[in-house]
Amino acid sequence: MKRLFCTAAIAALTLSGAAAQEDTISDESSAETEMASDQEMEEEEEASNAPSYSQERMATLRALDKITGRSADFEIEVGNPMVFGVLEIDLKVCFQTPPEEPPESAAFLQIVEADYVETNTLTEPRLASEVRAEMSDVEAPADAPAVTEIEEDATGPLFSGWMFASTPGLSALEHPVYDVWVIRCRQPSPESLSSPVVPDE
Repeated sequence: MKRLFCTAAIAALTLSGAAAQEDTISDESSAETEMASDQEMEEEEEASNAPSYSQERMATLRALDKITGRSADFEIEVGNPMVFGVLEIDLKVCFQTPPEEPPESAAFLQIVEADYVETNTLTEPRLASEVRAEMSDVEAPADAPAVTEIEEDATGPLFSGWMFASTPGLSALEHPVYDVWVIRCRQPSPESLSSPVVPDE
């Protein structure tokens, strides 16, 4: 009888130990599940807090001539490079946050040094295509190099990358004479997209 009672007691202890172990395992798995769900919630919260950008076709840039101290704000459109001084600036893409979010503009720019004969001493930003057309009409001196397209330096572009309006120093053009930075991105106005109406005579 004692042996039967001992065996029953051992079986009861074994069962209670197994139940306690199962409780520990279930507690651990529920804690892991809670941690995973907390982590997912944090990731979703971060994703919802991340700014949403809309792609725009134009950017407002500011260029500074460090020697004269003159700065110029100008509009540049994707695919229409501009010339300022000896720089040709090409806007590849521009993103802007919506008005309800903290303001931020991010533009991918490629900046190369233009040929001296074509730019000479331009102080106002101009379309590169206009500069090329004007320079091809002007007779160059015999000893001057031929007027061709604005060429990239043999070492590559002076700048190729993202510029941010809120942190211009984060990714900046390094040039001894000129500074260029992004002010904002925007869509062209409907007036600039439509051709001027010519009245019938």
